Amino acid sequence: MKKILWMVALLVAGSLWADEAKSAPASPFAAVESLVGGVWVAPMPGPKDQPPLSLELRFAWTENRQSIRFESAWVRGDKRKAYTDGFYAWNAAKQKLAIFYTDAGGSLTEGLITPDGDALVNDLVSTAPDGKAELIQVRLTKNGPDAFTNAIFLQKDGVWTPFVTVRYERKK
Repeated sequence: MKKILWMVALLVAGSLWADEAKSAPASPFAAVESLVGGVWVAPMPGPKDQPPLSLELRFAWTENRQSIRFESAWVRGDKRKAYTDGFYAWNAAKQKLAIFYTDAGGSLTEGLITPDGDALVNDLVSTAPDGKAELIQVRLTKNGPDAFTNAIFLQKDGVWTPFVTVRYERKK
């Protein structure tokens, strides 16, 4: 009899878990979770007399799965130089993903992300260690499962002006 009760309890628990999974809302990280895993590499133009320069980017879930952290580094030959460290987190009050990161120079950049067609628009404020703030907009556009571009714009006289576009490809 105890064996039957245990089996019934397990079946009920399993069906409750399954019902909960069916009714769970979409992850607020759905727009960026495909970036997790592997190493994203963006080759950069550089002098012909030096080893190639690239930017490497890695994304990983935090242990509590409530944010996605990222780190990037400049790579020239076998030398690495840390560039940015940050994370994406859900801002429930604004109903948007938020992004926060610091760079090697000590600037803090923060902002919100808004989907716009195939792109994720990152409206950012970057504050330098001296307190000077700069408005930046990044349009991250996926180009299939293993590539994306970051088009970076700076605001000048109230107009978004292209600064640079970087294409990343995932190396597994």
